[in-house]
Amino acid sequence: MADGRFEVFLRFVAGLSSPKATWGLEKFLGKFPNETICLVTDWVKEKVQHQSRNTGNEDDKRHLLNTLHYLFESQNRGLAQAALGTMETLSFSGMTLTPIDCAVLSHVIGLCDTIKHLDLVRCHIQCEGIQRLGPGLHKCQDLRLGMIDLGDSGVKLVSEALRKQQCKMQKLRLNNVGLTESGAKDLASALSTNRSLTELALGGNNLGDTGVKLLCAALRKPRCEKHILWLDHVNLTDSIVEDLVSALITNRSLRKLNMEFNSLTDESVPALRRLILALRSLEWIALAGNQFSRTGEKELWTLQEPNRTLSVYL
Repeated sequence: MADGRFEVFLRFVAGLSSPKATWGLEKFLGKFPNETICLVTDWVKEKVQHQSRNTGNEDDKRHLLNTLHYLFESQNRGLAQAALGTMETLSFSGMTLTPIDCAVLSHVIGLCDTIKHLDLVRCHIQCEGIQRLGPGLHKCQDLRLGMIDLGDSGVKLVSEALRKQQCKMQKLRLNNVGLTESGAKDLASALSTNRSLTELALGGNNLGDTGVKLLCAALRKPRCEKHILWLDHVNLTDSIVEDLVSALITNRSLRKLNMEFNSLTDESVPALRRLILALRSLEWIALAGNQFSRTGEKELWTLQEPNRTLSVYL
């Protein structure tokens, strides 16, 4: 039913594809015909494969989540791996996921070698949900956790995934997750040892100069190469820009930098000029929403050389 009233029953049926489940019921219901078990197995497999291709709207996402619950209830590893096949993308953005939903996702991720894209933006999962997901997060190449109230404790769990030697994470979005300067220490420590992550988005968190200073220490590490860095709406001031620029020049891998809507003034212009001139790899830098004067903006704007692919957004 579209309203989900039979979901509990369907999950029970899915459990019948597990030999352990049928053994427990046989003393009451008699031996299950093998044909029945095969029919249930085929039904679960078909449902997962169909729904994995249809996640365009919230109803589709809910149907996919329900089918993943069927896999979880089956406790049939062979069935799960056959049903998941080459599933590489899981997007549940905008849905409200319970801790049980997160446990199911963790089970699914655990059966996959790699998840290319896991989108949990605005899923209201909070710290408990991340705790359930924690064991498999290191398998996600592109992890999006924006607009979730994780707080420093939730980000600490994400940091643990970054520390794992087998971590495959390349992109991490932690926009507006309640990270503060006191929690930036765990993240910075993880970044200093991680070799896979090249894109990091921290916009909308109250990092302040102290939190960004901790990140600068990580960015100076040779293995901490960042190609794209988002530090918009993080309460940056002029006093930290010199340190940040120094770290980014040392890193020498940056291609895109967003520092929009902070509290930067003309005092930061000389350091920003030095960054732009030193990093020939830089493709664009976004500085809109700060407090530059017309003179300061013009000084930065003129750095867009005709023979260089560089955009300065002010």
